[in-house]
Amino acid sequence: MRTLVRRAIVCGLATAGVLGPMTVTGAAAKAAAPEPRLYAPTALVLTVAQGETAATAVPLRAVTLTCMPTAGGTHPAPQRACTELRSVEGKFDKLGGESNRPCIKIYDPVVVTAQGTWEGRRVNFEQMYANSCVLQSEGSSVFSF
Repeated sequence: MRTLVRRAIVCGLATAGVLGPMTVTGAAAKAAAPEPRLYAPTALVLTVAQGETAATAVPLRAVTLTCMPTAGGTHPAPQRACTELRSVEGKFDKLGGESNRPCIKIYDPVVVTAQGTWEGRRVNFEQMYANSCVLQSEGSSVFSF
């Protein structure tokens, strides 16, 4: 009888030794798994600066723009800017376009930047315009602040 009890204890300990880490690992995996999100984050910092590149330019203005869950931030027209960004799937290089508005031919470069996240994707955009008139005519509402 003692042999039978001893075998049962040894088998029980062996089973616990093999299966124990599996249950702990399963619990740890559940705890480490990220929680599902309702929406991908969108938060941007937009700047307009005087100069040819963002690295050497003098910042003139900067605003924040959030588009998820609702449009907001310090941008003067966040709803319009978010709508325009959604229409180009957050691809800043597709914003704006050609305009018939006449601009003076004075070279006084202005650079715009966008940094942050768009629907969970990292964004680092920079575009230079010959002057502020060209920015206003070819640019978009995203950089109208």
